Amino acid sequence: MADQAKDLNNNIMKLKPVTLIALAVITLSGVWIYSQGKADTRSAEPIPEQVQTTSTPEPTPGRALKQNEEYLGAMELYVTVPEGMTFRQDMASEIAVNFYIEDGSAENPTYQLYVVFQPNRTITDDGLELIKKEIEPDTIKEATVGDYKGFEGLVVGPKARYQTLIIKEGKPLSFSTWPPTEENKAITDQILSTVSFDK
Repeated sequence: MADQAKDLNNNIMKLKPVTLIALAVITLSGVWIYSQGKADTRSAEPIPEQVQTTSTPEPTPGRALKQNEEYLGAMELYVTVPEGMTFRQDMASEIAVNFYIEDGSAENPTYQLYVVFQPNRTITDDGLELIKKEIEPDTIKEATVGDYKGFEGLVVGPKARYQTLIIKEGKPLSFSTWPPTEENKAITDQILSTVSFDK
């Protein structure tokens, strides 16, 4: 029995170096194969100098702009900015295209018209009814901006504002006035009277 234990121990000792060498070869082979796969992936990527980017041109207005008039191609909308107010536009995305007309400081405007167009959202009559639920019922009136019809009213709650919502080719286009004062609503009404659209 003692002889069998010695023979088994000697066989294990002989196997250990062979096993360790085989394990090292397998590990190194795996690392080499992995690095070759990574190298192929990297070499398939174009070199930055070779990449040609083409920007999508901003749609141009279909007519000459009037003094203080802005054109928003994604909305096909023309609007005149009142003298002394500022116009700014956020970067357009697939979700929304928006712009502001403001008076006062950027941090604390005394007047702000915030316009949002959602080009990839279709609105239904049920969707309109849900939006109307946020509006004070006795302030809801029909509204027209350009040739498009919708409604307006006072949104109540923590984000109180006057809102005019129209449907442009099945897509929602909202005009929100903040702070929601009668004076600011009158400014918005004057601005909205200047809005027109490309046909």
